[in-house]
Amino acid sequence: MKGSFYNVPLDDMQKIADFAIDNGYTIAWDADVSEKGFSFSYGMALLPDATVKKEEMWTTVIKEASVTQQTRQDGFDTFHTTDDHLMHITGKAKDQNGNIYYITKNSWGKENPFGGYQYVSKNYFQMKTIGIMIHKDAIPKEIKVKLGII
Repeated sequence: MKGSFYNVPLDDMQKIADFAIDNGYTIAWDADVSEKGFSFSYGMALLPDATVKKEEMWTTVIKEASVTQQTRQDGFDTFHTTDDHLMHITGKAKDQNGNIYYITKNSWGKENPFGGYQYVSKNYFQMKTIGIMIHKDAIPKEIKVKLGII
């Protein structure tokens, strides 16, 4: 469609997403869902650390890989992060350890533990987001200034 996107740094993308959800907006989320940590049947999307064993993925709280601007960029440059699926982020939740998850509506039906919703970890969101679409009022003022849209 030849649409325009703002290529914002990881920290700004995170601030935009949190500001949007915290202020009652939802997010159209374009993401990579071809990863071993993305499971519709378990209703989760996690970014497992290299030490996590396959049998641990869905039975315990796992250690997730850390995400930096560079690791995120490397994922794009090597095509390890690809554009696979568009979903709808409708809220946030925390687990028993205080880890943040985005409550995401998937279009693949309701046959998972959460009636078609998934809990996407903050780390997965940071590493595997291709793009987000939000209302312009869902962008924090200081980022609007940086982008020249205020």
